[in-house]
Amino acid sequence: MLPENLPFAPITVAVLPFANVSNDPEEEYFSDGVTEEIINVLSRVPGLQVAGRTSSFTFKGKIYDPQWIGGQLQVGHILEGSLQTSASQLHITARLVNTGDGTAVWSEKYDRDLEDIFDVQEEIAQAILGAVKVELLGEKPVLAFKRYTNNKEAYQLYLRARFYHNKFGGSDDYQKAIGYFRAALEIDPTYAIAYSGIASCYLNMWFYRHMPAAKALPLMKEATGQALALDDAIAESYLALARMQMLYEWDFAAASASFNKALELNWNTADLHGQYALYLALTDHPAEAEEEAALALTLEPFSLINNFYAAYVYWISARFDLAVEQGRKLVALDPSFWGGHMITGLNLITLKQYPAAQDALEAALEINYNGITLSACGVLFGLSGEVESARDILTQMNALHQTGVVAHYDMGIVNASIGETETALAHFQAATDKHEPPMLFFKYIIRDWLSGNLFDERYRKLADVRR
Repeated sequence: MLPENLPFAPITVAVLPFANVSNDPEEEYFSDGVTEEIINVLSRVPGLQVAGRTSSFTFKGKIYDPQWIGGQLQVGHILEGSLQTSASQLHITARLVNTGDGTAVWSEKYDRDLEDIFDVQEEIAQAILGAVKVELLGEKPVLAFKRYTNNKEAYQLYLRARFYHNKFGGSDDYQKAIGYFRAALEIDPTYAIAYSGIASCYLNMWFYRHMPAAKALPLMKEATGQALALDDAIAESYLALARMQMLYEWDFAAASASFNKALELNWNTADLHGQYALYLALTDHPAEAEEEAALALTLEPFSLINNFYAAYVYWISARFDLAVEQGRKLVALDPSFWGGHMITGLNLITLKQYPAAQDALEAALEINYNGITLSACGVLFGLSGEVESARDILTQMNALHQTGVVAHYDMGIVNASIGETETALAHFQAATDKHEPPMLFFKYIIRDWLSGNLFDERYRKLADVRR
């Protein structure tokens, strides 16, 4: 939610990706990184609502009328520009446009030594604040430009790491990101936010089945601890900690404290509100969860993960039609993202619209063949009476399980859907013992799929694992 002490509605701005006009396309990471850093700096200003990175980067490399973009992102101002590096020189142009009438309210050119990149970013951010006349209680806010490092080489490696981290891709991209984060830390061992990036990579690799928990989570914990030991005022570190406490440790009291600390440090982060929405939904606060999900989408309307979580919030609240609608919006936003197809298909199963569910889930499986999507297809076949097809899915999952990227829950729910209760219970107990994240949702699975003839009282005992 917005801070309660703001005396006015927030002023809105989007920072579009700076065009890379260098001769070397490899420098794209640098122009992207500078854009992201300006977004991060501005997002910490009370009263200034900044469109998130994902939504702003939707327009990367495209030419649209600023007024149209303003309508899409629901912002009153847009910052656009270009960046060029040559040898040790840095050339930046920047322009702030009022999306109401399309006029430029400020523009500037910067020709500096590359060493001055931190100063230039700060100057641009300060100029934006002056141009949009953000005032709190009659005073212009002080811009808290936090330099996590003063080493240019470490900073460039960090930007490369963020470039791969933000692809939201597979294991290869996350491993590349970790490599660059660690390279930055070799140069500057005090670079706390690089440790936060490493923690985020390992957490995502575990959660999306790219790496077993036994390998990923100790590395994630170590990186988070190192980040907080160096700097206990980084919102990203507390977000990573909150996600681990919620999704793996199942310690919701600790997760609440970490979420609140992250929100205190930077409320203007869309991913933070998206994750917090999931927390609120899982702690039986559906109205507040929907409010947080809506705020996340206000900040990041084109974010795949936050649209995904919004659909999850609707599903947990048993608003299945809205969950399907949200899932289809996500598919329209990016048909290549497996999550949109999957969340749509899962809710269509609950609505017993099996042919449409099969279309959606087969699309998800084609894009992302792993335990999550196989499990969803298996449940569809089981609940729709196609038992042999469900068994075929189990055969495929058993083969994948040897690699450690298929969860016990994934197999157990397929067994349960075809009435193999004892085998299902063994998997669900193992999933509980291993703290697999899907068990947090198990009571909703029972509600939607395992009632009637498939219900077993022993399932209920595993239905609430929260601490």
